[in-house]
Amino acid sequence: MIHPMPTDSPFKEPIASDWTIEALLEWFAADDTRLSDSTVRAPLRAIEESLTGSRWTLDLDASLSGARLTREPAVISLVRSIALHVSRHPALRARTVSEVLRERTRVAESAVPTRS
Repeated sequence: MIHPMPTDSPFKEPIASDWTIEALLEWFAADDTRLSDSTVRAPLRAIEESLTGSRWTLDLDASLSGARLTREPAVISLVRSIALHVSRHPALRARTVSEVLRERTRVAESAVPTRS
């Protein structure tokens, strides 16, 4: 049985806290239209950051004193990142969303190259 996230969580339906990472990836694989649903971006981003320990950022112009701007990655990019990470660390597939978030590692800022 799947239970929704608590109301104080950044996660809302359809993603549930007791889903395994494998179930999450299978859910996306079952219907391609889910990859364009912007409402799942925030939960996926939190999961991806928790798994990888990095955050998507974009370097700004050097004239702005080295400031960084948080980039909003596409849902498909987040799913691919999660899938790649768990392919390298297969034991993570069995972890639940809540376990991944509870055990999150410190997120490091890292620059994502921009298109010229």
